[in-house]
Amino acid sequence: MKKAFLFFFLACLMVGSSLKAQTDYIICLDNGSTINNARFHEMKLTAAKLIERIMACHPKNRYAVVHYGTGLNNGPSLGLTPRIYIESDFTTLTFPEPYLNRRLSYGQHFNEALGLIGNALDGSYSPEIVSPQTSLHKNGSSKLAVLVLTDGSRNTGDLLTGSYLANYYDTALNTPGVFKNVTDFKVNRGAKFVMMHMSPNAQSSATGASIASAGGSYSGGVETNVNDPDYGVLPRLYYPRPQSFVFESVSEMPKVDEIINSTCNTGVWGSLKFYYEYNSCGVSPDFNIYGDYTLPPGATVTHSKMVVRDISTGVDYGISTTPTFINGNQVYFHFYPSDINFPPGSTAKYKFIMTVQYSFSSGTMDVMSWNHYPMFPYDLDLGVSCTRGVPEAADSSIKITPNPTDGKFKGVLNREIGSGKLEVLDLNGNVLLTKTVEGKTFDADLKNRQQGVYVVKVTSDKGEINVGRIIKK
Repeated sequence: MKKAFLFFFLACLMVGSSLKAQTDYIICLDNGSTINNARFHEMKLTAAKLIERIMACHPKNRYAVVHYGTGLNNGPSLGLTPRIYIESDFTTLTFPEPYLNRRLSYGQHFNEALGLIGNALDGSYSPEIVSPQTSLHKNGSSKLAVLVLTDGSRNTGDLLTGSYLANYYDTALNTPGVFKNVTDFKVNRGAKFVMMHMSPNAQSSATGASIASAGGSYSGGVETNVNDPDYGVLPRLYYPRPQSFVFESVSEMPKVDEIINSTCNTGVWGSLKFYYEYNSCGVSPDFNIYGDYTLPPGATVTHSKMVVRDISTGVDYGISTTPTFINGNQVYFHFYPSDINFPPGSTAKYKFIMTVQYSFSSGTMDVMSWNHYPMFPYDLDLGVSCTRGVPEAADSSIKITPNPTDGKFKGVLNREIGSGKLEVLDLNGNVLLTKTVEGKTFDADLKNRQQGVYVVKVTSDKGEINVGRIIKK
């Protein structure tokens, strides 16, 4: 009896400590003059994906979206001065899209914007905070992380079109004054900075890397700031964006994981993730989606479900299907378009959301996941359709499990073949594996291949082609 009570007591302590492991995130979006509509759309997609992952990582995480510039976007002139627009106080809302519309324009001055964010955190009024929300109420026990998306230069121009990561009034190279407000956030607020930076030159990159906190995988040039608590430490949470703010290739997916894992402590909450590759030809004939989950010791799965969310309204619609649990850490959903409870006549765009519910010593809890592909703004588009030609008719005609896989996987064809050739190709069309197969099933192994998406192709002796895709995790 005493042992049972002790276990329960320790479990409660673990849950209590995990509550304190939450993080308050500030998503800081550059609205400067060099951010055109296309570039801001990329920033919006990446910010939404990061927020989804933040909210899935820990149920007590919160976030606030802050835009910075020197004047209102498409609004009356107020005179040019560094300004910020705060969308709301820290929130746990899992539908962030309404917060990701551009608010400001003109110059971009990160150091000064950070000072205004500090005012909001301290409850100090500033007329340069031009949003209805003028303060940010950080949870006293939570960590603080600042995720910045910017194309800022180190220091160039003026308040109209200027681009400054550095202190506007102190731009001398390799001096602490350049990073005055960043250092204040790191030292006095315990903040961790992540920089996603489309840099115009090497010096701007070094400045951005100096703002970034220790961690991650960047080991390039870093401007000197002897007052930085991370002074002299590599690598950094700095992510150069050479062409797009979107992490738009399979090889870049681990970088998104790295950002979240470096700033979020899951505590004892567990985790869940699934991958679904967007189908540009509208709705698939059927859906096969696998989710991998981890739960705290002693937890028992009680339920799992999937819904689709209208990305324009945030309304969720159920999917009538029963999940299958595999290997103790994977859940599999197989369903058809008719199983999705779409509104009649819908032409909207949707995202999948997966949830696993489990029982624990302190009660019932949920872990959730959005699509872990970071490059797609939605998973389903009911407003498009296309007619497939004969060569593509067999696309996705191989059922693959497990998918994603650590290495070994099994393929099942729609029908038996006398003999055939199996090929596994990368997305550039390079053949990485080939073997002879026959019948309806086959086995293969990708254990020596890097993470990514691969094409699985079986060509029968009659020239019939069967194609599927698999994710190596």
